[in-house]
Amino acid sequence: MNREKIKNDVLSYLVDFIEVPREEFGLFPPCPFAKAERLKGKLLIDTYDPDEQLFTDVVKNMIELGYESGVFALFQNGNPVSLEEEETRGFQRFLNAALKEAGLKEYKSICINPKDRLEVKGVLVRGISPYFLINIGLRKAFGKTHKSLKGSAYFDNFPDYYKKYLNVPNKDT
Repeated sequence: MNREKIKNDVLSYLVDFIEVPREEFGLFPPCPFAKAERLKGKLLIDTYDPDEQLFTDVVKNMIELGYESGVFALFQNGNPVSLEEEETRGFQRFLNAALKEAGLKEYKSICINPKDRLEVKGVLVRGISPYFLINIGLRKAFGKTHKSLKGSAYFDNFPDYYKKYLNVPNKDT
């Protein structure tokens, strides 16, 4: 496993897609706050192998190194982990429960699965990710971000089922 190549692949995904304003997202980037976090040096990009380290230890290490958030490519035995789309939410719930149990209640994980078929006006947001990624951040930061985007055009092209999942009201109703 070439960790530097993996980290560069993730960085390219962030810089070339996640941070780029797009019409499909109301002229916002798919993740409007990723670029600022990265440029301020507050975003750790790395790999995570569950056979080598506990997930909560990875998060604790991230915090000890002075990062506020992280994006971790999920690998096992030197190979990228592949989960089916329907397994993503369960795995994410498992990670969030582990964070709470370890006393890291202020942090939250969001999983990005390249097998995810969520489309926003034809754009496979997670489907173009180079690996299964685990995004870790402060709950309050995710909440603040979500709240600040609710009244904007950001969610306009999201499918109704996903707006419901994200607790975003339809503007039509």
